[in-house]
Amino acid sequence: MLATCVLVAGCGSRITDEQRAALVAPRAGTGVGPGEDAAVGDNGAVPGTEGVAGQEQNNNPQQPNQQPNPPGSIAGGCQGTGGATDKGVTAGEITIANISDISGPVPGIFQSAQQATKAFVEYFNATQGAICGRKLKLVSFDSRTDSGGDQQATAQACEQAFALVGSMSGFDQGGGPAATNCGIPDLRASTVTVQRQRVPVSFGAASNVVNLVSSAGPDLVKSAFPGAIGSAAYLYLNVDASSQNARSMQKAAEQRGIKFVYSQAIDIADVNYAPYVAKLKETGAKIVYWIGSAQYAVRLQQAMRQQGYTPEAFITDPSAYDPQYIRQGGAAVDGTVVYTNGALLEENNAQVALYRQWLGRIAPGAAPSYFGMFAWAAARLFVTSAAKVGPQLTRKAVLDQVRGVREFTAEGMVAPQDVGGKRTSACMTLVRLKGGTWSRLAPASGYSCGALIDTGVGG
Repeated sequence: MLATCVLVAGCGSRITDEQRAALVAPRAGTGVGPGEDAAVGDNGAVPGTEGVAGQEQNNNPQQPNQQPNPPGSIAGGCQGTGGATDKGVTAGEITIANISDISGPVPGIFQSAQQATKAFVEYFNATQGAICGRKLKLVSFDSRTDSGGDQQATAQACEQAFALVGSMSGFDQGGGPAATNCGIPDLRASTVTVQRQRVPVSFGAASNVVNLVSSAGPDLVKSAFPGAIGSAAYLYLNVDASSQNARSMQKAAEQRGIKFVYSQAIDIADVNYAPYVAKLKETGAKIVYWIGSAQYAVRLQQAMRQQGYTPEAFITDPSAYDPQYIRQGGAAVDGTVVYTNGALLEENNAQVALYRQWLGRIAPGAAPSYFGMFAWAAARLFVTSAAKVGPQLTRKAVLDQVRGVREFTAEGMVAPQDVGGKRTSACMTLVRLKGGTWSRLAPASGYSCGALIDTGVGG
């Protein structure tokens, strides 16, 4: 499951930089799944929602036939184009837009999503030919870690682009009304606010339902730390989204047999974490869960280290699965456990390799990330959906395609995602940081997929 960003009254331009910095990032693995403890291999794409689109007939006799796309193209083969069929579409080009938080209190917080989208566009145009004779063109916007910025960028994109692709904004509720009004297909890396999740044209390659939690998460923790499940703690930022997600995940964990001895909200302006660590020691907590942005996770673990407190497990969401987390936290964050529903960057995965290769071309030195993987996946989903529509490309037709996507894996790059149903995968894996390197903790390969738990929190 994915933890949403901070939802506070008047969020956006009327909140402080400290509040905007307190983004809560992905928590993987909620949503209805295929059943208890099923395993999905890293490279095993689930059929039915992706792959090669079929050959399209030339529906416009006035347009000369184009050369079909290369064999094995993810866009399929298509002869002829339909000309300027919708806003942002011409006979030779499809303009897409990415809106991500680049500036703000944490500069570049979601830059990796924008970079990944650009990398996919470069990859596609260079190697995959075109979609019915049309290349991709990307326009990029900065949502500024601000709901107003997201609203302004979405309004501009509605006029300039055919679709939004791979976007990642901490305050994405801002652009929801504009996206709804113009009917633009919005295939995001993830939808992170309840408001955006309810927008009929918005879909996340990693989607999010707060009240639906997979049993896979707590069950994996139980198997990895069986002697510690009788004394767990949940700490989280005292803002709407993190509070809702923490309460929902704790409730699901309790239903699966994990006992909590301490639960505490922490105000985002609080810089003294010593009292919370003292309470963790007093209660004898052996597992510490954290919901909040990675920079706050670093702050908590530094305070734990200062007091000589080391739980058996410190567990947080995929926002920590990033080189910046290791650079910021150093030795204090070693041992962190992260749950994720994407392929491991350290392992051999064909789509991750492509992402890495083309990221290096468009942004030398940039590090791949969880957000980048799902932005790449969103771009791939857009291309396959547009190709299935064929020459007469319209926003409505693409949306109709996306609504039917129920088990999307981006060719094994991510765990199966019910994109069209807006219910995230029930599948996840645990990884652990040791000696500055991430490696699998459980399961040994692939993902573990659990049953759906409706906690009733935030639904």
